[in-house]
Amino acid sequence: MIDKKPPFFSLIVPAYNEQEVLPVSHKRLSRILGICQSDKLISGYEIVYVDDGSKDGTLTVLRKIFAEDDHVRIIELRRNFGLQGALSAGLSCAKGDVAVTIDADLQDPPEKIPEMVQRYLEGFDLVLGVRIDRSTDTPFKRITAQMYYKLLKCLGVNVVEQHGDFRLMARPLIDEYNNLHERNRFMRALILELDDHYAVVTYKREARTLGESKFNFSKMLSFSIDGVVSFTYAPLRFVSILGLLMCLLALAGIGWIIYCKIWGIVIPGWTSTVLPIFIFSGIQTLILGLVGEYIGRLYTEAKQRPLFSIRHEERH
Repeated sequence: MIDKKPPFFSLIVPAYNEQEVLPVSHKRLSRILGICQSDKLISGYEIVYVDDGSKDGTLTVLRKIFAEDDHVRIIELRRNFGLQGALSAGLSCAKGDVAVTIDADLQDPPEKIPEMVQRYLEGFDLVLGVRIDRSTDTPFKRITAQMYYKLLKCLGVNVVEQHGDFRLMARPLIDEYNNLHERNRFMRALILELDDHYAVVTYKREARTLGESKFNFSKMLSFSIDGVVSFTYAPLRFVSILGLLMCLLALAGIGWIIYCKIWGIVIPGWTSTVLPIFIFSGIQTLILGLVGEYIGRLYTEAKQRPLFSIRHEERH
């Protein structure tokens, strides 16, 4: 076991239209980090808020917090780049020896940060927050999340079940992450590609007290697709096998038609013709759409457009 010195600490908080929750969240975060510093777990800290192109008064609220707290930095992005882009922007600007990423709504309890830092001091460069109780989420979200994690594992994607974006990363790991060039990022799996030696901190997910979740169904669906196509080609292998089975089925159908022709068997109606056309057309469309998802990712990577763009940074 490697003992480490108390680190300078960076807390990265992406915010998109979170004007209601930020004042309360900041007080809670400041209190916890102040205790960590008093207990000598950390030598000092900064809170890096990333405004992810908010359309409400989020930036105004952040500037007020900035004026009142010397530990605060603000990263203002030029537009909404999504959660993965905002987290990447925060990690690229963080000065700490370690950094923790956490959502602004604090449904992932920041009271677990001291435990995370302790695991870092014990020798872990990566500490993952894992939800063991999601009773505050809707039944639909709980069920779909469980099914999605199981799907990823079946497809060979290395993920930790019920881990979101609440994690601690040490400076060497942050630097490795910042040096990555890919644009389609799914951090929950990507970070495990860099380091599979990690500690786990478990917690109960809290209910959101103020504001509304900005992670709607369309964003959740897009995020889920990214998690699959960015880390495995198993779906392409599946459709290849499916295509082979369809060809074999077609050959069997041809043999059956020849048999019927030889023996003079007449098949009345049109259902036997139209129904297979509908079925196979749907399968072919699905396959083309899946292949298109992969081609679309290649197109995005080939353009090499920035993962995020910073308009302005405010620091003390």
